[in-house]
Amino acid sequence: MKTITIITPANIEVEYRLAGVGSRLSAFIIDFTIQTLTILLITLLVWGMSSTFWDGEMGGTALSVIIAAGFVIHFGYFIICELVMNGQTIGKRTLGLRAIRENGQPIGFPQALVRGLVRSSADIIYIGLFVIAFHPQHKRLGDIAAGTVVICEKYSNTFELSLAAHEWPHFLPRPAEVTDEERHVVEEWLRRRDDMLDGGGKIAQKLAEYFTAKAEIQEYQTAEEVYSESTVD
Repeated sequence: MKTITIITPANIEVEYRLAGVGSRLSAFIIDFTIQTLTILLITLLVWGMSSTFWDGEMGGTALSVIIAAGFVIHFGYFIICELVMNGQTIGKRTLGLRAIRENGQPIGFPQALVRGLVRSSADIIYIGLFVIAFHPQHKRLGDIAAGTVVICEKYSNTFELSLAAHEWPHFLPRPAEVTDEERHVVEEWLRRRDDMLDGGGKIAQKLAEYFTAKAEIQEYQTAEEVYSESTVD
């Protein structure tokens, strides 16, 4: 299985397993099935309402509702899911896959929109599979356009509980002493370290080095302030 090494904004190297053709196709089949069943259900509901109110004839209004619903589900399903589920769809979550940006950060609205529009237009299933199979990072056209990759990770519905059960690493400052961005990096490491090839060892070392250097800088700045104040007095 191919891997990719990403340097995060905090200058930490993270190695991820890339999702291949098989897992991505399986996720797509699950999502496509959900889309199809949803459209079918809406069609049956509208048909039933038209039979009740319009004497069994499916009028233009009912047909318009079905077409509009199909359009929204076809184009909006992946976009909405990846935004709400942090880079996942139901299919991706089932198979433990996630779309992230090339710098390791979660995808946002621009990336989800580009991925969804390209998937629903130019990146039809056969073209997408062909590109994924031969691209060195298993990217489809939507990934290339949006600057994203799809990684493999073990997903647990009890993530919040398992994260809370983790003790804050002893070699790091207390949670109250770190910034929100630093806390996010640590929490991501805690959540994903079991899925990393080295068990998260490299990141642990980098985190220790980062916070040690930060503490030394803060101590130096504090000493400089004390010295400056004493000199002025």
